[in-house]
Amino acid sequence: MCVFGSSVRMQVCFLLLLIQLHVTEGCRLEGKGRTKRITAYTGGSVLLPCSCTDLHTKPETLTWKKYTNETNNWVEISPEREQYKDRFQLVNDLSSGNLSLLISHLTKEDGGVYRCRLNESEYRDFRLTVKGCKLTVTGYVGQSVLLPCSCSELQAKPHTFRWVYIKGSDRKEIFPKDETNRYTDRVQIFNDHLPGNLSLLISHLTVEDGGKYRCKITNTSDTNIHLTVKERLPFVPFAVVTVIFLHIIVAVVYCRTRKKGPDRVYYSRADGDGAVSLQ
Repeated sequence: MCVFGSSVRMQVCFLLLLIQLHVTEGCRLEGKGRTKRITAYTGGSVLLPCSCTDLHTKPETLTWKKYTNETNNWVEISPEREQYKDRFQLVNDLSSGNLSLLISHLTKEDGGVYRCRLNESEYRDFRLTVKGCKLTVTGYVGQSVLLPCSCSELQAKPHTFRWVYIKGSDRKEIFPKDETNRYTDRVQIFNDHLPGNLSLLISHLTVEDGGKYRCKITNTSDTNIHLTVKERLPFVPFAVVTVIFLHIIVAVVYCRTRKKGPDRVYYSRADGDGAVSLQ
């Protein structure tokens, strides 16, 4: 309890009151309630900047969430989940008021709305757009197709790598382990001489094989490929093609003949006899 015996004591009490008020307030987010738009590119990294107005303030709780369109709700970002593992990390591990989130090895699926949240009223949103080139490969039913993927140095052997088939939010490994039971004995790679060549050959294609594939290499950016599988063109026997070709030739000759004028007949009487000359 303060006793206002002098102006100095009054100033000290006022200062202590301000400090107590500041401690009670805790962390106040910079840009609270606002949405920040950020653009990044596949394979790179991006920082979602979230911090207390006073960086020396340590928040009691913090959660980062991402909004998912599949379930129309917010899902907490957990390092244990496969899609976030080894790629999402806090900058200062809650040791200070810097609560920023660093995302590495960006993929197109990382785009969306993120929320840095302390409590019901203290949060800030980020709308992340991830841009990148789209690699599309086309194959045909019953045939084979090669999905390209490689290390920057073809002689370098990656510690681990795998191919994943993606359908919506569902991700299934297809190589080296087939979690779908659809690719058994149909997929293979050829890296005996070039360890960094991780391209995947898919044989006996079906329409169901169409979709998105991802080549995941440890500690490097992923390669995403969209495969389109089309029905094969109907087989036309050689004899049928030959007959059609002959008909075309006959038609062309006939049309050219029709374009010529009729033969003209000329009569000449050079020696007095009637002579006929056809031209």
